[in-house]
Amino acid sequence: MKLASQIESMLFVSAKPLSVRKIADLTEQSAEDVRVALDELKSRLEKEGSGIMLQELGQEVELATRPEVNELVRRVIKTETQGELTRPSLEALTILAYRGPMTRPELEQIRGVQSALILRNLMLRGLVEEQETDPLGLPTYTVTFDFLNALGLKSVEALPQYEELRGHTVVQGLLADLEKEKNNQPVVEN
Repeated sequence: MKLASQIESMLFVSAKPLSVRKIADLTEQSAEDVRVALDELKSRLEKEGSGIMLQELGQEVELATRPEVNELVRRVIKTETQGELTRPSLEALTILAYRGPMTRPELEQIRGVQSALILRNLMLRGLVEEQETDPLGLPTYTVTFDFLNALGLKSVEALPQYEELRGHTVVQGLLADLEKEKNNQPVVEN
């Protein structure tokens, strides 16, 4: 697969912009090769008349919708943020409420599936927020005051069976396995 297509996939699933250096590290390519591939991706998206464009700010890039479709995108977001929560969204929200704050890989370890889009949708609804980063530089996610207000709670500790579910042995085991994995990997500097 071409580097430009690999980068497109990375940017599509990323919840935030990625730096050229981060992309180079992840793809094991030089920053120059990444720049060439980004130019190729940008050109292809423009030539195809895609509703998506490559957006750049300094050394960071992300995929974004074109300004011409802003009104349509606003309607979709409005629908997403006002409709009922999906079962996967409720699952992720419950995990974050009982176990958060946690990184996306930790959430995915428990759920067993990719969770970037679900986190994005929960953040759009104001139910989840991105916080400080963990020691490896990954952002952590937690529920918001809006989440507590929607449930009429003073704190997450007021959730039903909070202590029992927070310390569930299966979840503890999954997170311990992930921690071992993290400790065995070299830290990549950005």
